[in-house]
Amino acid sequence: MLIVGRRENSWKGLRLLQKLTGINVITGRYPPGILTNSQLTTFIEPKVLLVTDPWPDKNAVADARRIGIPVVALCDTNNQSNDIDLVVPCNNKGKKSIGMFFYLISREYLAKRGNKDFDNKPQDFMDE
Repeated sequence: MLIVGRRENSWKGLRLLQKLTGINVITGRYPPGILTNSQLTTFIEPKVLLVTDPWPDKNAVADARRIGIPVVALCDTNNQSNDIDLVVPCNNKGKKSIGMFFYLISREYLAKRGNKDFDNKPQDFMDE
């Protein structure tokens, strides 16, 4: 799995999610070719792509379409769902809501993996 988040309000939550779960995360600008150019040293082959917002993360969505992997997107009411396989309706711009989303994903991911020592709070995933 690869999670891409260009919006700054998702960075803290994404970095903590990566630290806790080991899931591949890209915060900030999406590096071109990371999914499509196998000669890059940063090349990865995820089975699914999750984007925090389909508009600023449109290059990652386009690359995922090219290689045929499913795209999951957090979408607000103003987002287009073109080229998205699964839409998760939520406020993807608010720092508290996006932080809560990544808190819940981290907690449940680790619970499914048998880790009962999840002691983080939702605030740990949110920018002040």
